[in-house]
Amino acid sequence: MVVGQLHGYFVLVTGTVYNFIIFLMQTIGPVGLFIAMIIQAVVAPIPSELVLMIAGAAFPLWIAILFGGLGEVAGAVVSFHISLKFGRPLVEKLVGKTSLRFADAWFKRYGGWAVLIGRLVPFIPFDAISYAAGLTKISFRDFIVATTIGAFPRAAFYCFLGTVVSTQVEGMEGMFSNAMLLLIAVIVLVFVAENLIKKRVVE
Repeated sequence: MVVGQLHGYFVLVTGTVYNFIIFLMQTIGPVGLFIAMIIQAVVAPIPSELVLMIAGAAFPLWIAILFGGLGEVAGAVVSFHISLKFGRPLVEKLVGKTSLRFADAWFKRYGGWAVLIGRLVPFIPFDAISYAAGLTKISFRDFIVATTIGAFPRAAFYCFLGTVVSTQVEGMEGMFSNAMLLLIAVIVLVFVAENLIKKRVVE
């Protein structure tokens, strides 16, 4: 039942998002990836993992990592300034109360290192950390340095997964249609791992 619900959610969200991402990448290339990463950062339910995997299948690996990483940094900056300007009520609507509580606990536990650790450790809600940082006393300089250091290894990991998937099929269209089960497995793994981490950190 749960798997079926997750599959339905995955198809509903990623189907629409995927078409838009493909449109961006096909029309303006790597710049489209950069824009897509900013959009997914602001609209937190969109999985950045999927965007990066598609990029890994669509472009040479180094280009996917470069533009994916830059997009992650830019998206994090936008999220940071949104929370800085509009405050907690809007952030709760964008990322959800559960994710924000997790981010609060994460910052309480790791202090000034929270952003960097949150970028480097797999399955940490990347966007929630960005939004929550804007609600803390962390300086923008420290935030951008930690985000930049951590964003590219994360982008490299998921872009590489996309590259691995693309070895079985050709191009973005084939990657999505023929590797759907693998993508679902990755997203489910991320979903489960993120929720386990959230629960452990909050407790």
